[in-house]
Amino acid sequence: MEERRSVGRQNPESRNLDLLRAVAVLCVFGSHLILSLMPSHHVFDTSHNVRVALLYGVGNVGVLLFFVHTSLVLMLSLERRRQRSVFLDFYIRRFFRIYPLSIVCILIVLLLQIPWVPEVTFVEPGWRALVSNVLLVQNLTYAKDLISPLWTLPREVQMYAILPLIFVVLRRIGSVPLVLALWWTAALAAPHASVLTCVPCFMGGVFAYQIGKEKTHLMPALLWPVSLTALLLMHLWFRHTIADDVRPDYALCMILGGLIPNFRDLTPNWLTGACHIVARYSYGIYLFHLPVIWFAFVKLRVLPVWLQWASLCILMCGIPWMAYTWLEAPLIETGRRLANRLVRREDPAPVTTVTSSASPELSQPPA
Repeated sequence: MEERRSVGRQNPESRNLDLLRAVAVLCVFGSHLILSLMPSHHVFDTSHNVRVALLYGVGNVGVLLFFVHTSLVLMLSLERRRQRSVFLDFYIRRFFRIYPLSIVCILIVLLLQIPWVPEVTFVEPGWRALVSNVLLVQNLTYAKDLISPLWTLPREVQMYAILPLIFVVLRRIGSVPLVLALWWTAALAAPHASVLTCVPCFMGGVFAYQIGKEKTHLMPALLWPVSLTALLLMHLWFRHTIADDVRPDYALCMILGGLIPNFRDLTPNWLTGACHIVARYSYGIYLFHLPVIWFAFVKLRVLPVWLQWASLCILMCGIPWMAYTWLEAPLIETGRRLANRLVRREDPAPVTTVTSSASPELSQPPA
């Protein structure tokens, strides 16, 4: 079962990663949908309602999976960048990948007066909150998120500041013990600096990247979804019964990172095909699922229930598709072209050939 692997053999478009990302966004969407359909006085009463606490836990697990998936895919993407222009190329591509759709979502929220979560009323944001949400710095300015899913994006954007640095260090002196040391340092520092709270979670993807460059145990592909399900159930049980804080989250991300490179890729079938579709449109699903839930079950509450559910299904399929087709994909390509043009000016070195049939930027959107 053991074999040596080079990082080039890790594929950001693998069916295993599609499954991981699809599970992540469906955990978030499913938990928010059920919570939104419950009476509002239950939704916020997590200390006295086991079902609500577990639903919040499922949504939180989805976010953790996003963090691990994103950091791993970005580390693999950095591996394909020009050696001397890693930072410039990375930041240009990330800007065009994250900001346009989040800004469009914010504009729609303001135009339709969509509340933070469906079961509350809309509150007009001040200029400070609006600018903070547009720039994705709410956690630095302590401004309220205009809609709930936006809370993760500032953490991801701030992780971008150090991810290329971590990549450069690992390229020179990379080792699994070094990654563990960085994770442990971040975990110890996080309670004293709120900006570092999610860094240990992102380190799970870095851990997977580094393990993939060293010795791994390629276990049967069918064990991957089984192992993922068992890990998530164990985390929910541990979080609910033993330690309701960030420590189980940090452990989950590192264990997941350790598991990812150790499975053969799933074979093509209807399930992996469906996961690939969900993964492709997952950024739009993540950003727009609460506005769609609000529209279907709040704005259309006078309609028959079957029409509300039909509206939910149509909009949850149509809006992410339109967002990806008309905005995400064209701007990803714009960012790629701009980065290549600027990088050519900065670095005349030849571009390393990528054998993948499609750009990882198009197939694996971030959380």
